Amino acid sequence: MKLSAVILLAASATTSVAADKVSAWKITSLSSGDRSNLCDRQIQTCQNNCGGPDEAPMAFCNSTTMAWGCGCKAKTPDFETWNWPVPAADCSGSNQVCQANCNAASGDRNKCFSNCSDTHKCNTEDAPVSYTTSKDVSTLPQYIGPAVSYKGDELGDLNDGNDRDNLVSSAEDAGSASDDSVSDSDTSAATTLLKSAGLAALAAISVTIAF
Repeated sequence: MKLSAVILLAASATTSVAADKVSAWKITSLSSGDRSNLCDRQIQTCQNNCGGPDEAPMAFCNSTTMAWGCGCKAKTPDFETWNWPVPAADCSGSNQVCQANCNAASGDRNKCFSNCSDTHKCNTEDAPVSYTTSKDVSTLPQYIGPAVSYKGDELGDLNDGNDRDNLVSSAEDAGSASDDSVSDSDTSAATTLLKSAGLAALAAISVTIAF
């Protein structure tokens, strides 16, 4: 049996982080009840997209780490990534912390709030990428990555308390963390493509996994 799954790889980038942070966002900071409910929705969404529970052997979500994945027997999951429950909640939480940090900061708060809205267009392709996908239920997600949208646009400072200044992970690093079955040629091609673009972006690679 073959399973088609989509692995998201992130290229390297640096973004500026403001100094007046009072809180940092991480999706695991949600309550255990909220994480459990979110995972239930994540798994159900995957199963529905695949055509039912029996058609979704790679529908998983770890309510402790919030690592999630979706793989179907007969198709590649085609639900927009920014609309999956976990990535959508990750964006919403980051936006809430962004707003809270604006309230605690000095300077032009209205501009700060506007920047939060501009960089957190959740449930759209302009939303910041969520680094919560994983190759299996026991592998930790990356959590923090370059501040880019699903379109590949740089978003600047998300103001969610996470330091992205020192991110140096390459597409190969992200690939090995996401799925060991991605070939060197695949990741090398992704690296070349992303570097030539001159900005942080995502490479979506379809991987066939044998059971």
